[in-house]
Amino acid sequence: MEQFVHKVEIDSDIFDRTMVCDSPILPIYTEREYESSTNHSKSRSKVWDVFQKISAERDEDSKAICRYCKKVYSAKPANGTSHLRRHLESCLKPDNHDRKRDNHELQHDNHERKRDNHELQHDYHCVKQYKVSHDSLTDVNLSSRNYKNDLNEISSAIALMIVTDKQAFRMVEDMGFKSVLAVACPEFEMMSKGTIKRDIISIYMKEREKVRELLTSCPGRICLTSATWKSISDDLYNCVTVHFIDHEWRLQKRILWFNLVPPPYDSLYVADEIALCMVQWNIEHKFFSIALDNLTTNDQVASMLRSHLDAKLNLSCSGAFFSVGCCSQVLNSIVQAGFGLITDIIGKLRLGVKYVKQSPQRKKNFYNIGRNLNVDMKKKLCVDSPTRWNTVYHMLEIAVHYKSAFLYMGEWDKNFKYNLSEEEWQKVNILCKFLKVFYEVTCMFFGTRYPTSNLYFKGVWKIHNRLLDMVKGPENFMTGLLVEMQVKFSKYWSENNLILSCAAILDPRYKVKFIEYCYTKLYGFDAQQHVGKIVRTLFSLFDEYMKSSACSSRITGISVNVSNDKEDNDEFEDYKTFRGSIFRAEEDKSELDRYLEEPSYDLNSEIDVLEYWRSCSIKYPKLSRMARDILTIPVSTVDPESAFSMGSRVISPCRSSLKPKTIRAMFCLQDWVQTSDKTWNSGYLENEMEDDNSSSSDDADDY
Repeated sequence: MEQFVHKVEIDSDIFDRTMVCDSPILPIYTEREYESSTNHSKSRSKVWDVFQKISAERDEDSKAICRYCKKVYSAKPANGTSHLRRHLESCLKPDNHDRKRDNHELQHDNHERKRDNHELQHDYHCVKQYKVSHDSLTDVNLSSRNYKNDLNEISSAIALMIVTDKQAFRMVEDMGFKSVLAVACPEFEMMSKGTIKRDIISIYMKEREKVRELLTSCPGRICLTSATWKSISDDLYNCVTVHFIDHEWRLQKRILWFNLVPPPYDSLYVADEIALCMVQWNIEHKFFSIALDNLTTNDQVASMLRSHLDAKLNLSCSGAFFSVGCCSQVLNSIVQAGFGLITDIIGKLRLGVKYVKQSPQRKKNFYNIGRNLNVDMKKKLCVDSPTRWNTVYHMLEIAVHYKSAFLYMGEWDKNFKYNLSEEEWQKVNILCKFLKVFYEVTCMFFGTRYPTSNLYFKGVWKIHNRLLDMVKGPENFMTGLLVEMQVKFSKYWSENNLILSCAAILDPRYKVKFIEYCYTKLYGFDAQQHVGKIVRTLFSLFDEYMKSSACSSRITGISVNVSNDKEDNDEFEDYKTFRGSIFRAEEDKSELDRYLEEPSYDLNSEIDVLEYWRSCSIKYPKLSRMARDILTIPVSTVDPESAFSMGSRVISPCRSSLKPKTIRAMFCLQDWVQTSDKTWNSGYLENEMEDDNSSSSDDADDY
């Protein structure tokens, strides 16, 4: 920076020296100028032209920051400003300064400085830090807290930033971060990556106890999902997530377990890991159901885990609700198989779209062509992301929409070599129509942050029915694959339709009649056999809840005095028996009977099913308990943000290099922070390498 030299004439009996100011913003004054006028006791001291005063709710907590060297001093009114003037004498070295400044510049800089001070004070009061609370990240106003505690909060905030933004531990040692922190908080002591790791582990341990308390206090039963992750070195990790509905009838989830699975991948080891997770978190007695990845080995995992739990617990309905397969993975595998049939066509179309979009003039010409051909111009060309199948679908769908424009451009532009033949366009069109239902169903499943199990039956049935129709329909290039897909999906349907159907019955829009309708479409005259099995299972489960409940739902009859005068009542002698039979019929109706007899809601109405059952918890106390547990069942091991992903779940390189226990702490804490922020936009971890050679002497040694 250019050095600015300013000279100011002063009395020789005060100073006989010059001062140099390295900044055009920072003015130089004589000692006399810093003193407040004795004739005006309320005048503002000149030291505040160089110091920034940071006010607090209590005057005793106010601070003064030197604009030149950033040192912080107390600004308590009782202390006066003498200590600030003394600092200025030492801060502004006499042999390094030249005090010459023109009056116009001086007045202008004073004005700018006062404005900056005002803005800084305003910003200081507006700045808020995040801190971890019981179930949310709460905003905390810095000015209302103890100054020393603020430094601790800064450490916690940096630790949480590393976790939530998926940064490497070494970021705190980067020059850029240090520079920002030195300006923002010069009194904060710089951290090493070992220190920040210990802070993260400390926060993880504290939050782990809060999650444990949350699980202990949850009113219903819990469900689990078990998912497989990979590292860049092909190490496998098992991720166990718990799902439950809290006291306010909100569906919650928390990652509890993220452990390395040593080679070879052994089903017994994974089953033991899941069982160990339940024991360590003390949730074994609350277990209701588990969703597993659709790996061939996970059939063995489910069988082993079921045998283990069946020996300790009485599984509901003899294990009918024990496990469910991941619906999203089945859908994604079918979609990818469909794309595989026209890989070359998709590649050619992708190049054609890029050719149009990469030149502003070509893009303008393309849309002009479409406009002249009376094509609806609301849709815009897009290039896909090969790892997310929804973007591939959108690219194909929009390309079909602009088919006529592409054909015309192929004739008009000799450099456009990516046009499709009529047969290729027909294949793209057939595939788009086929994928439309998959896209709509996936959006329906993951249109909410935490989908409840009642959402899945309608979507899964639509896909199952669509596959059957296409297999029976006219033969096309997809026929062979469709038969294979239909067999695969029929297997998933047969293994999971009971759980999906029971959950749908507990949706007041569907109930039994909707299930009957859907099964009739699939099975014709055999539908009643399937529906009867579902209804019997649901009533059997409800009987278990009835037996476990200490409350009685019996209807109390009205007591009346009965006359013994037979002469007047001979004609009505059998009325008592008749009336008793009616009362018994009413008494024999359970909460489930009465719920099913109520009229269904409109099929297309939008309702919050959890809010519905919360409001019915007084009317149907036992049935609402059962509904809460069934609606908790996760039908997918995939998070909403990964619903359209065509790749494996991969740990980024910067996390892969950490110790397994550190990875677990990072994944769990990141998830706990995300679940406390409803606007969180999570994604894959950053691809940054990170060492883990730091050591410590506390409980974090194993991480």
